[in-house]
Amino acid sequence: MKLTLTQTLPTLQAKKLLKKQSPKDSHCLVVLVDNELNLIASDTLKTHKDRINQLIEVAHFKGTVAETLADYALTESKNNPIQLLIVGIGKANNLTASNLQKIGKAIYQSMSKRVDAITVALGKALTDDQFAQFANGLLNASYRFNKYKSESQAPVLEKISVLASKDYQATLDFANAVYSGQTMTRNVANEPGNVCYPEYMADQAERLAATYPNLLKVRVVNQKQMEELGMNCFLSVAKGSDREGKLVILEYHGKSKFTTQDGKKAKKQKAEDAPIALVGKGVTFDTGGISLKPGAGMGDMKFDMGGSASVLGTIKALCEAKLPINVVAALALAENMPSARATRPGDIVKSMSGQTVEILNTDAEGRLVLCDTLTYIQRYKPKTIVDAATLTGACVIALGNVRSAVFSNDEDLLFALQNASEQAGDAIWHMPLDDEYQTQLDSPIADMQNIGGREAGSVTAACFLSRFIEEGQAWAHLDIAGTAWISGKQKEATGRPVPLFMQYLKNASKA
Repeated sequence: MKLTLTQTLPTLQAKKLLKKQSPKDSHCLVVLVDNELNLIASDTLKTHKDRINQLIEVAHFKGTVAETLADYALTESKNNPIQLLIVGIGKANNLTASNLQKIGKAIYQSMSKRVDAITVALGKALTDDQFAQFANGLLNASYRFNKYKSESQAPVLEKISVLASKDYQATLDFANAVYSGQTMTRNVANEPGNVCYPEYMADQAERLAATYPNLLKVRVVNQKQMEELGMNCFLSVAKGSDREGKLVILEYHGKSKFTTQDGKKAKKQKAEDAPIALVGKGVTFDTGGISLKPGAGMGDMKFDMGGSASVLGTIKALCEAKLPINVVAALALAENMPSARATRPGDIVKSMSGQTVEILNTDAEGRLVLCDTLTYIQRYKPKTIVDAATLTGACVIALGNVRSAVFSNDEDLLFALQNASEQAGDAIWHMPLDDEYQTQLDSPIADMQNIGGREAGSVTAACFLSRFIEEGQAWAHLDIAGTAWISGKQKEATGRPVPLFMQYLKNASKA
């Protein structure tokens, strides 16, 4: 599904939009109204303005955020039904990303099941950033994952259009690219653990590279190669499963060829050609290992690969948007299972960096696959590294499902991520990384332990990762445990932080 932009003469436009493609089709015209009952894009809706105002008056419509009023007032005949959907936007000067997403969701929830195409009359009411946020919200509201429903029907919608008198085309093209990436992220994350395991994710990456051969190259590091590299922290997680762990490296060459695929350290290269690195935790199912999780809610642990899913989706979006930038991405893929081969609490392993780790809790496994992956990705000598991981339950307690936590050792990178967050409407919150927290990781018999106790759990997890970042390397860690998926009966992946990543990369490509 893609969003299209329609721009023609205002008075004629409404008539053209309401012409039917075939008698069986039904169209929906969406009209936005603020809390002062002003019609957004009123010039575009001139033909139907009187009828719309009558409906607003008789229904006592207030124009509050996501309030809806549906009618078939514009129907010309019983064989040509046209749904009119009036949607409130609240204060016109307070169109936040959250409100725009609520508006997009309200449009879909209030749409007739007979509708297969919608047009939103928008005019020139939004800034480019607001339009991108609205487009993203509208597209994501249409997402459905129903491949396993035996009586699933084809998607109702075939076409989404926005009627605007301002040129949003470039912004819309980018929004469509972001949505394509979010859709891939959500699709792989929503798959059950018996379908989505490390090899499956590696296959998805290779198929993506085959689709965009001029932009993308993929290499898969298997467990034998990891042993040779000394990635024992990663292997301490992967070895408990019958499914072999995989480290998938994706090189997006949007600007120039920045290195070879031999896995060796990057040769001397121009500073401007150095890639930005994205790293994703990909624990395709997390039982907790020997430190077994409680049974209640364990089904949600199929989403514990949300970081790698978002990185894979970002690469898909990059290929669609064709941003002129170099990016290297790593998917750290493993299944955390209890078995006779699984790591025991109290085991000590040596990381690829040479540091030793006392593993006190095998359910703190994400940081173990990430630490070796972070060491590996620094071979590329990247400008910056940003990792994304569903890392800690402590982060969910701290920030809920509204904001992702961000930890960083570099002020410029932190500012760039915060700026991108505001533009994309993909909210983050800066968390501390003070040295005083590091002492919680001290071990009497190894260089460190993999947990730091109950206090500041998300902070000590970030502190653990920071120990594997070389001095001078700009790095940020996103804990997306509360934002990568929605729990409950309607559980599903959100596709975050693909919008944040893409906005950050778009800004960086212009720097």
